[in-house]
Amino acid sequence: MALGISYLHYIESSIKQAFGENVNGLRMLELGDQITFGPDIVEKTGKAYFENRGFKHSSIDLNGHHDSLALDLRKPELFLDLYGMWDILTNAGTSEHIEPFEKQYECFSIIHDCIKVGGIAIHLVPDVYEHDEYNRWLNHCRYYYSEAFFELLAKECQYELLSNTVINGLRCVTIKKIKDEPFMSDRHKFLNVITQREMVHK
Repeated sequence: MALGISYLHYIESSIKQAFGENVNGLRMLELGDQITFGPDIVEKTGKAYFENRGFKHSSIDLNGHHDSLALDLRKPELFLDLYGMWDILTNAGTSEHIEPFEKQYECFSIIHDCIKVGGIAIHLVPDVYEHDEYNRWLNHCRYYYSEAFFELLAKECQYELLSNTVINGLRCVTIKKIKDEPFMSDRHKFLNVITQREMVHK
């Protein structure tokens, strides 16, 4: 998923809410090697965009492009060296592509473990209501999220839920990790609030 100006503004406003104006030196981990688009955006990648604004930025993508770390978000054991290191983690259209379905749990557990206490995770992912009612992000993926999913995640992991809204059909959520607690242990309960939709081939 590419980062347009509305999504970049959401990410930046979430960071400002959590950390104030001085972001220089904050460590940011981006899931997916994100590109940017829009006439007012000079940078071609999320990495360049955020590095030019003072962040210490790294990204994860199996393609390894733009110096991204070629790590598999289904395998927590590959991320041990990254745990507890990140002030900010962005999941902009990445987690919904993690297959098979059961590995959604591993992906979100990795996100939980990578952000430090006091850090935030920013999610911009397809919303199931927007999909079902308005055909938003139709055929984009098999897995869709909801307001209730992130409310449950916040409750189970004792996150502070800073934002939970919709922008252009995406569920845009910012959570703050406030305790050094393990990720929620009930895999079934976690998976039960992610909605599966079949891809429609025309």
